[in-house]
Amino acid sequence: MTSRLRRFLSFSSVPLLLSCGAAAVPDSAAPVSQAQELATGTPAGNGVVLFLNDYATTLAVLDTEVPLNLQAAQALTDWREGPDGVLHTADDRRFVSIEQVDAVPYVGPAALAALEAYARGTGRVELPVDGWVGTFQGVTFNVAEARRALAVANTQGAGALQATYGMSPAAANAVVAARPFFHILKLGRLPGVDGLSLQNLKTATQQAAEGDPCTGATTCQPGLFCEGIPNDASSPYGRCVSGASIPGDGASCSLFVPCQAGLTCHGLASGATEGWCRPAWMEGEFTVWADVALQGNTTPVVSGQAVVGLATVPEDITVELDLAHNNPSKLVLTLEDPGGETALLWDGPNEGTPPKRIPVTRGIPRDGTINGLWKLHIVNPSGTGNGRLREWTLKLNSRWD
Repeated sequence: MTSRLRRFLSFSSVPLLLSCGAAAVPDSAAPVSQAQELATGTPAGNGVVLFLNDYATTLAVLDTEVPLNLQAAQALTDWREGPDGVLHTADDRRFVSIEQVDAVPYVGPAALAALEAYARGTGRVELPVDGWVGTFQGVTFNVAEARRALAVANTQGAGALQATYGMSPAAANAVVAARPFFHILKLGRLPGVDGLSLQNLKTATQQAAEGDPCTGATTCQPGLFCEGIPNDASSPYGRCVSGASIPGDGASCSLFVPCQAGLTCHGLASGATEGWCRPAWMEGEFTVWADVALQGNTTPVVSGQAVVGLATVPEDITVELDLAHNNPSKLVLTLEDPGGETALLWDGPNEGTPPKRIPVTRGIPRDGTINGLWKLHIVNPSGTGNGRLREWTLKLNSRWD
């Protein structure tokens, strides 16, 4: 993850639901379809499969560290070993989907949830800096918070852990004895480290670096300010950014004449041959791993994504789609910004099959709200065909209003 906000998960800041909208644009009464976290191809799904296919994932790890029910742990191990019951032989099997994992005997919702929690806590799941890693002894950590906590746990002596970071003597000594820590799960489950010790450590390391999530001005390091907290409560986070001027800000640029370091060229994504340089933090990319079913009927579907950490209004807006459908030319796609302004992305009945990349050059004004909940509406007026919206990405450039 970088300060340019690449690849944000929809479930990092929006409550999880799996539902369909009840109306096309406008849809003020329609619930929003959110990401299915543990699905094949999602970051959480990839993390679980990666973990289960690792030869270091033994029966003991599954049974005592995850931990799973012994029957589920044994069944997963047996499946991976293949018919001969021995690892490292020709008939070994590897998981390629969450559906395969779910089909193993004794593996159900509880086992899948435990596997996902372990994969998250050990860093096997690709997450944004404000992505939820886990809750340990009642204390929740996102990626940036976990990084800051581990940096202290790995470097500070027992005396400093007590005096500066509020740990008890027992907790401080336990941390020093157990390091190095390469993931928050080990620290969060360490005997002798209780919820108060974790909360004190989290509080003492709350000041965020540039590009990290923030919840207010005091949560950024000196010289930084907290920008882009949505007003619609779709996310509690903004991003810590620097207000220092960058040489070349506002200069012209093109495909052949790039901006200086720390700047990006705006305007090109909308089709211009000449653009203008803006600070790199004003550009963001937000991905929704939706995995939403598009049924063979006329029921509209809405998938939402919270945008955070940008300036105040949009410049370039681009949507990228991963859409599998057996009659895609029947689909009508609409994008809605946080202020309720809409743009017709694609009119399948009149324009044919939607492309994978759609620059938004109509409908949404360039003086509207950018931080907040964006919605992708999909409707099939004919009700013909079915498929899935697997993921979609919203690429945005912003500026000050």
